[in-house]
Amino acid sequence: MIKNTLFMIFLYFNYFFSQGIENEQQFSTYNFGILGGISFSTIPTAGGAIQFEIKTNVTSSLYLKSSIAYTLIYDDDSYEVKSYRFVTFDDYAKYHTLLFTVDKVEYSIIPLTVGAEYIFLNDTFSPFAVFDIGYNFSTSKAQGLVQEGIAGIYDTIDEIPDDYRKIAPALDDGSSITIGLGLGIRYKLSMHIALELRYLYRYNEAIINSNQILFGIMF
Repeated sequence: MIKNTLFMIFLYFNYFFSQGIENEQQFSTYNFGILGGISFSTIPTAGGAIQFEIKTNVTSSLYLKSSIAYTLIYDDDSYEVKSYRFVTFDDYAKYHTLLFTVDKVEYSIIPLTVGAEYIFLNDTFSPFAVFDIGYNFSTSKAQGLVQEGIAGIYDTIDEIPDDYRKIAPALDDGSSITIGLGLGIRYKLSMHIALELRYLYRYNEAIINSNQILFGIMF
């Protein structure tokens, strides 16, 4: 009885899969898209995003895709950095103390990703889910106010107060693994052109996680 049941299930899935392939041959279509929107951890410090992607069909509902993008993310965690620098010109040679009040850190990111897209319903309005994984190539820059000579100007490094006798720590550039998971909806304008709106939650290994809302066109 169990063998018969398993055999029937096997036949059913074999028939179902073969019908899907018959309707749309694997890797028979390629689609290109460009999307733009916002990327944010918190709304007050939203950055921008633009993404180019290409995808191809595995079945009529499942697609493989790859993408390259440019994204700005802001981490609004504020902090202070006390340091110093040596200033010299002509006959002037002094140590200036510095107070750097950081308001936020800007990450400029180029993510390269591969993933999959699953379409729940192929219709004029087509809802879908998307998953991707890849790597962020990133640079970082602290934004804020620098006050020079805040604790004084000194002739030797030994005169500088201990709190300021430090080298400012380097920022992590943010380059790391990234994983995205999201939902979207596609509106077909014609057989080959569609508008798309998607939301994506993105895990970034080395920096803050982010949310993306993207709108664009697929063809």
